[in-house]
Amino acid sequence: MADRKFLASAIVAIVVLSTAITVAATVTTHYDDHSFTIIHTNDTHCFYDGDGGVGFTTVSALREDYSKDRTVFTVDAGDFIQGNSYGTMTDGEGSVAVMNTVGYDLAVPGNHEFDYGFDIFMERMSQLDFPVICANLVYKDSGENIFDEYLVLEKGGARVGFFGLLTTETEVETMAGNMGNSTVTDPIDAARRMVSVLEKKNVDCIVAVGHLGVSRVGYTTSDQLCNQVPGIDIFIDGHSHTEMEDGKVCDGSIVLEESGTVIASTGSYLHNVGVITYDSGKIEAKLYREPALQYQRTGDAIDAVTAEVDEKLKTVIGRTEIELVGERGLVRNGETNLGDFIADTIRGSTDADVAIINSGGIRTSIKEGDITLKDVYDVMPFLNYSCILNVPGSVLWEEMEFSLALMGATQGGFLQISGMTVTYDPDAAAGGRVTSITVGGTEVDKDATYKLATIDFIATGGDGNIYLKDYAATKYLALDMLFIGYVTNIGTVTEDMIEMGRLVAV
Repeated sequence: MADRKFLASAIVAIVVLSTAITVAATVTTHYDDHSFTIIHTNDTHCFYDGDGGVGFTTVSALREDYSKDRTVFTVDAGDFIQGNSYGTMTDGEGSVAVMNTVGYDLAVPGNHEFDYGFDIFMERMSQLDFPVICANLVYKDSGENIFDEYLVLEKGGARVGFFGLLTTETEVETMAGNMGNSTVTDPIDAARRMVSVLEKKNVDCIVAVGHLGVSRVGYTTSDQLCNQVPGIDIFIDGHSHTEMEDGKVCDGSIVLEESGTVIASTGSYLHNVGVITYDSGKIEAKLYREPALQYQRTGDAIDAVTAEVDEKLKTVIGRTEIELVGERGLVRNGETNLGDFIADTIRGSTDADVAIINSGGIRTSIKEGDITLKDVYDVMPFLNYSCILNVPGSVLWEEMEFSLALMGATQGGFLQISGMTVTYDPDAAAGGRVTSITVGGTEVDKDATYKLATIDFIATGGDGNIYLKDYAATKYLALDMLFIGYVTNIGTVTEDMIEMGRLVAV
């Protein structure tokens, strides 16, 4: 899209200016003890003002305040250049401009850092004025690390060893080909190696900064790793959007495996900022929740980025009389009207029999009222293309068994559907939950051929959804363009336009 490319280029000037200001403002302060504070963030996803939370200005202000009388390290645990329209419309450079004003000491990449492709990923990481570390991201052909595995930082009287980790789930959560010649190796092996190295570096504390999360979905979680790898004092985590304090999940929804490590995570979207204090070996990990604090340099960078993008995104494409629900906890666990509507968009625009879309591609809700281009890119920031495949009915069963196995796990692979009614037994074992599928009111014939529409992410095996990879896919129009055209033609979305009840528990 021409406007998006123009904005990405325009942001470069902001990045350079922000970097220059940050370097000029750096001050080194020395203290006599080994105590320190870590200010940390994760899964900010381009929500610079905090999505109703505290935002990046608060990160900067907290860092400044704590630095008055303590040694402070500031780190990010990944997923910062993609997630809403400010990322999409600048190819992630908006986040670089903002984060370069905060004073971060280091970051690790998250899986969504690869969403623009490997070349842009590397370009964005190089534009940061702080180092990126990761001990288990390597080049496939050589096995060499893409970034430094660890970093020993010494400030004041504190000497801290940091190492980075990335989830192996990245391989299935990003578009096929987006990782280029890179691959993610076993994080447990990497962590054991890093602890062995850092224990010889005379550090006061070993800190893992990882994008692993604590969701139980078949990939190594941060608590499982810490249970198996002794010697990590602090694990700053991301990926699962989980709020933690003092090594426990705040809402009690997950009981972490026991270890000698304090695991910390802020949730997502800068609703909170993490604050870890280390005093003579005693570790306290809390969340700063409110109020939002101001910091001019960071605020100015946010204003510059958002003003450029917002001007382009004010265009109204239609209206909705109802809230279209895309909230993460709902859309990843069940049918929602926005999920149905987007699936209807794909099916109606391609004249397909059925359509499916992963719920992880739906990032937020659309409130009642005008629908703007900003709403479109906030909901669907990943610039996927629609595609069409001819598949047997048996594949529809495989798709729905895959999806229903994820119900309740808040996973992005859970499917929103159009053109099908699926009945299922929620108490049956995963893999055997579907009891019937009808298309156009007729029971699916597993041997018959159906025209299925989806997006390229799913067609190439994204989210571990492997059931379409062996079928030829014909690429169609970009999903954002389909949605904009569909809404424009409708004019106003009403409740009776969206027929719910496509997933029926029996």
